Amino acid sequence: MITICSKCSPLYPLNDWDDPNCFFTVGKAVADGKVMYRDIFEQKGPVLYFMHTLAYYISPRSFLGIYFLEIICAWVFLIFSYKTMLLFCGRRCFAAMPVIAAVCYASYSFQGGDSAEELCLPFISFCLWAGLVCAIERRPLSYPQCFITGIAIGFVLWVKFTLLGFFIGFAAAVLIMYARRRQYRVILPSVLTVLGGMLAATLPVIIYFARHNAFGDLFEVYFYDNMFLYSTGTETLPVIGKLVNLFIGIGSVVVNNISALIFIICGSVFIIRKKRRGLAFFFFTVLAATFFFVYIGGRFFAYYSLIFCVYAPVGAAGIYSLVRRKYPSLRKKYRGLAAAAVTAAVLSLLLCPNLPRLMYSREDFPQYRFDRIISQKKDATLLNYGCLDGGFYTVSGIVPDCRFFCELNVEYEDMYKQQKEIASSGGVDFIVTRDEELDSDAYECIDTCEFPYSRGISVYRLYRLRSA
Repeated sequence: MITICSKCSPLYPLNDWDDPNCFFTVGKAVADGKVMYRDIFEQKGPVLYFMHTLAYYISPRSFLGIYFLEIICAWVFLIFSYKTMLLFCGRRCFAAMPVIAAVCYASYSFQGGDSAEELCLPFISFCLWAGLVCAIERRPLSYPQCFITGIAIGFVLWVKFTLLGFFIGFAAAVLIMYARRRQYRVILPSVLTVLGGMLAATLPVIIYFARHNAFGDLFEVYFYDNMFLYSTGTETLPVIGKLVNLFIGIGSVVVNNISALIFIICGSVFIIRKKRRGLAFFFFTVLAATFFFVYIGGRFFAYYSLIFCVYAPVGAAGIYSLVRRKYPSLRKKYRGLAAAAVTAAVLSLLLCPNLPRLMYSREDFPQYRFDRIISQKKDATLLNYGCLDGGFYTVSGIVPDCRFFCELNVEYEDMYKQQKEIASSGGVDFIVTRDEELDSDAYECIDTCEFPYSRGISVYRLYRLRSA
């Protein structure tokens, strides 16, 4: 499924989605000795960039390393999706895995592949399974489960902290269940074990930023800027504005991940029909907390809703139980697998937005077309001007010299100022724009290329520094 649906797959000439290219450029810069946040500016967490640094060493001008990482993440996610279904269904529910994979990886919310949400799915799916076991079997989490939960929290914290909403709901639900069952003795040891796991996941971050004396940059960019410069809402009516954000968030899930929403609705009905208060309390607490923290900030990018695929196995369990009762012939192993495989294939063809990209060759992409020109100059320098990273650094292998190597979705005056100064002073050899003409006498436009981007056609322009 990753091979078919992810643009990081070798089947695709290039993953030209902005976000993975931003991550990869930062990872490459870190490999080149630059200090993240201080020397190169991007808003996600440091562990995400460490992963892309590793991918850069595997394949410095493609997403092949990320493709392997995606497969591992999908494998772990589906393992715990299967284990979650086993809590409610018989052991033959393996047939549902292709459908869950299609719901997740063929959805529009998957985008081009390699989002922070995708890489966090296996960690959150483990914790969902562990919490459901705790609720169903009425026993505390084991200490290994607590330690792995701590690692999961630490990983998500240092990849994208807005996804911690799940864990806030998880912690509240589990602690309340412990209190209601009078399992007080396990609370302190469990909390300490979770903290130990968080520390283990945080150690690489501590070592890196201590070595570079860059904790100030970490907290300024990753925490302060994300919390105060990235969120949107109604300033005069903040409470109403936040409620509006949540309402729009529901619409965003409907538009970008309708199949996961259907599974969540089915799962909610299934849980309610179980008539087990502890189970329902845990499930709806973590679901509500996830939704609240994803959308309360007022951003509604399509890939935000991918995280809700983690709840698909619960809905799949309800659908699977109903189908097995209504159609006993599907209980035969191979019939069930065949039906699931056909369903997954149909869902992939109907939902996956990336399949049309398979019709293009490398020569069609502006990234490769411009690189043939850029590569003719030895040690060329490049600026991605006025838009998110379009993959030109990835294809050319160039490490950006400037901190603000592209224009991000954050209101940051220094970013606009530095990019304009470079364009007006002739600070780099080449500049690339998307849907914008460069207003600078220092550069001349030497190539233009129209190419599909997102849901429309964009115009890419390559500018070269004029000869003195």
